[in-house]
Amino acid sequence: MDTAERIAAEYAAVVYLGVGLHSGYGSAQRMYVKRGYIPDGSGLWYRDRQCQPHAPCRNDDDLVLYFSKKLK
Repeated sequence: MDTAERIAAEYAAVVYLGVGLHSGYGSAQRMYVKRGYIPDGSGLWYRDRQCQPHAPCRNDDDLVLYFSKKLK
């Protein structure tokens, strides 16, 4: 992650990433938060589209929450 963030900082001031929400992604979720990533405020995404309020979605690998972190 240090290397990826260092390289990303050469191109942008903020980095974004998406992480799955089921328990299989638990370790990644915790790591990103510990590294200073915060939810970007866009809500849940499913299959590359924002989930609308009360819309059905499935807790599979396509359900993600995007995070961001300022690098500079």
